[in-house]
Amino acid sequence: MEVSEADSSSNSSVHRRIGASDLVEDFLCAVCLRLAVDPTTLTCGHTSCRICLAQWFFNSKKKECPMCRQPYEGHPKTNYQMKNMILKLMPNDVAEREKELAENNENSDVVKKFDEALAKVKTKKSDFASFCAGIVIAVCIFVVAYLAWYWQSSDANMLVLKPVQTWRQKDVAAWLDQMSWASQYVPLAMEHKIDGNVLLSLTNESVKQLLNVTDTTHEHALLLAIEMLKVHGLKMPTTLWEYKTLYPGRCLFLVYGMKDFPRTTMLYLWLYFYDDMFLPFVKAIIGPTDVNLTIIAETEEVNTSDWMKFAFTAFVMPELLVVYFAWQMFAHHSFTPLFVLVTAILYQVLEYFTWTQFFSKHEWRQSLPHLKAWFRHLISAFIFMVLWPIVPSLICDVFFYGALYISPIQASIALYNKLVR
Repeated sequence: MEVSEADSSSNSSVHRRIGASDLVEDFLCAVCLRLAVDPTTLTCGHTSCRICLAQWFFNSKKKECPMCRQPYEGHPKTNYQMKNMILKLMPNDVAEREKELAENNENSDVVKKFDEALAKVKTKKSDFASFCAGIVIAVCIFVVAYLAWYWQSSDANMLVLKPVQTWRQKDVAAWLDQMSWASQYVPLAMEHKIDGNVLLSLTNESVKQLLNVTDTTHEHALLLAIEMLKVHGLKMPTTLWEYKTLYPGRCLFLVYGMKDFPRTTMLYLWLYFYDDMFLPFVKAIIGPTDVNLTIIAETEEVNTSDWMKFAFTAFVMPELLVVYFAWQMFAHHSFTPLFVLVTAILYQVLEYFTWTQFFSKHEWRQSLPHLKAWFRHLISAFIFMVLWPIVPSLICDVFFYGALYISPIQASIALYNKLVR
């Protein structure tokens, strides 16, 4: 009994010698170096304020310790044993720190979002949904690969790859049929057996005589188109598929660029591909839908008012330009323009939410890390555009058709996640 009383007296003296001031350093946050509020201890052993850990998570986009960068798993909880100990030893200091943090409403919002982000636990239902999503993606990839293989074999028959002198009657008929306003002259061209050589020799009189062209506008447009065939020796691309056949790298860059960074893409086209990509794109948007795009590029001029409208739209709503272009594509296609149009609309809505979040009072800091990802995507696109000649054409086509037909799914998922958040 005496030994017990001695031990008790000894312990009391030890507690008197060790005061709260001696333990302050052990209760400091590893990030802000102040008294830890809602201390959270990670698997590596470091402890920090929960608000500091949450801010580090949203700034770095990584589940790692702010001190040693060691990753952690799961959802770390508040160390209530340490929290209670701090509260008992330093109640005044704790009250002062909590009051200081409560004055900023952002802190509670950040902690709440941090807990919501880490509390997402996969259930059987989500696993089943992920399995179904994987099946859908696999099927989409298979379909895209098949389309790339199927259409690649048909690219060899494109008129843009055949010298005009080698055109047969069906090639001339296909050339006329691609110009919606000239499709009415196809039967007469087949009747008079007009091939490539005969086509190049046509004059004002022979056009009227052989094709019975009575419309002066059609006559002028047809003679201009024939003159362009004489100058270039080949048919100039008038559809997306023909342009892709000649310039697969450019088209791949254009498809991904207008989706991820449309303003930078338009600036790049203006600087380096003004005559053969940028100007035809502008004129196709402002021009009529029933005229051949090549003739538009050669004849129509863009006035100051149209340039101002284009510049304003490109800066404020760049994806709307793609919507206009997809609408023009309906004159030649019926399936693909629908995917392009839907994708452009979805990404324009996504951009609206992105800018709204960027300028929001509470979340603009969290949007800044996306700039790094934006620069990485931009550099990757430029590198691929430079290296595409050494990439097998089948792989290039898979990426191209994947961007066309899978992008609506990706945009829909991204928009859904934005709305949920």
